[in-house]
Amino acid sequence: MEAQFQAADDLGIRFCATRGSMDLSVKDGGLPPDSVVQTVNEILRDCREAVEKFHDPSRYSMHQVALAPCSPFSVSKELLEESAKLARSLHVRLHTHLAETKDEENYTLKRYGMRPLEYMESLGWTGPDVWYAHGIHFTDQELEVLARTGTGVAHCPISNMKLSSGIAKIPQMLSLNVPVGLGVDGSASNDGSNLLEEMRVAYLLHRLNSSDKAPSGYDILKMATSGSARLLGRDELGHIAPGMAADFFLIDLRRLELTGAAFDLKSMLCTVGFKGSVDYTVVNGKVVVKDGRLTRLSEKIIAQKADETVRAYLNRP
Repeated sequence: MEAQFQAADDLGIRFCATRGSMDLSVKDGGLPPDSVVQTVNEILRDCREAVEKFHDPSRYSMHQVALAPCSPFSVSKELLEESAKLARSLHVRLHTHLAETKDEENYTLKRYGMRPLEYMESLGWTGPDVWYAHGIHFTDQELEVLARTGTGVAHCPISNMKLSSGIAKIPQMLSLNVPVGLGVDGSASNDGSNLLEEMRVAYLLHRLNSSDKAPSGYDILKMATSGSARLLGRDELGHIAPGMAADFFLIDLRRLELTGAAFDLKSMLCTVGFKGSVDYTVVNGKVVVKDGRLTRLSEKIIAQKADETVRAYLNRP
């Protein structure tokens, strides 16, 4: 986590790190191999230390931490309960993956006699300080629980499509005012990790699946910005207005691929799409991308070192 926060500082970006955890290995009936789990006590100790060392709760803060046990099939009931208690005592947020696959649903039904959301709710894992990744296989009644409790969902459509997991009920979530943000999931299930691409894919996916009930391009833009800020409890982020953080990006429309695309700017990133590097990015009032390039670090050196690291990893004995 130290390296991640240092990298965020070097880039000049805001960073909310989630301290992940797994304690339910194969030998205990979980999914992870025995070599990657920790004990509950080890996890809780490290979580507390991470929050005390890195979390800044102030308005406009650049560093925040949330607690994130991985999933119902990789963590124990005890870890989920104790993580919720610890997070609330430290006033930080809670995150996990939920309702991503039918396998997970079958697992919680068989092991605990409850569907995933019912199980998590029984352990204190609903409320405006909780957000789930995916949320594909929620029933209509469960969506009402999310809306009533203010529990959020990070929609990750490209990951869901790549893994053939299903399509989240985003139109229904938005109509119920469930807090919904947009994410890319991880590199293991999203090779591009491009949030601009994620926006257009989300728009097209729900147009295909829900027709005129699908969110508009502007709805998806708001999901990616103010919706995602809402999941993190950051009411000073996510839109441009007096008193908000000076965070925004700029795209020069005077380029061939955007010819004729400037007549509905609020929807353009979803209807037309833009996958390249933006021209400018400003974070906390400081320019961190200029003319499509990082201003604080050498992209050439980063790419070279990263490539060397990957090659060394793949060629290891």
